[in-house]
Amino acid sequence: MGRALVSVDNVYANNLGTFEKIINVVLPVEYEEEFFAEAVDDSANGVFYSQLAYYGEIAIGAVKARLIANKNGGVLPAGVYIEVLAVLAAYRGKTAGSLLLNYIEEKCRESFQHDLYVHVATDNQSAIQWYEKKGFVKEGEVLENYYKDTTASKDAFVYKKSV
Repeated sequence: MGRALVSVDNVYANNLGTFEKIINVVLPVEYEEEFFAEAVDDSANGVFYSQLAYYGEIAIGAVKARLIANKNGGVLPAGVYIEVLAVLAAYRGKTAGSLLLNYIEEKCRESFQHDLYVHVATDNQSAIQWYEKKGFVKEGEVLENYYKDTTASKDAFVYKKSV
């Protein structure tokens, strides 16, 4: 039995540059170096889940999420927050995004969390449709000026999925 054409694997120090490149190419937001480094840094402040998606041997997608285990109340709700999920345009529709999302959903369950969150730019109709198709529901009003360093809309919607 052969290997699946699209697969996922962890992010390591030796493929961190690939992880960063995919995110920077796909998303219109600029992220600081620390954002990428915490994906592989065990001493980073927080728990992060990161993977790369591959089409054969070619890296085509990336995901990074953060565990928000807020047991004492606070601003952020408890759950897992998808910080980025990106797939190169030429490879969309080939299951990479679904595999990356499945990985995060599994990490959410393993962490005994029931809610998965993501912010989506208000002008990103393809992402909005994709998340809604995957069971995410828009929560609350538009967050104005959510994105600071972006070439797209600065406003965002919050989407939530219960897992």
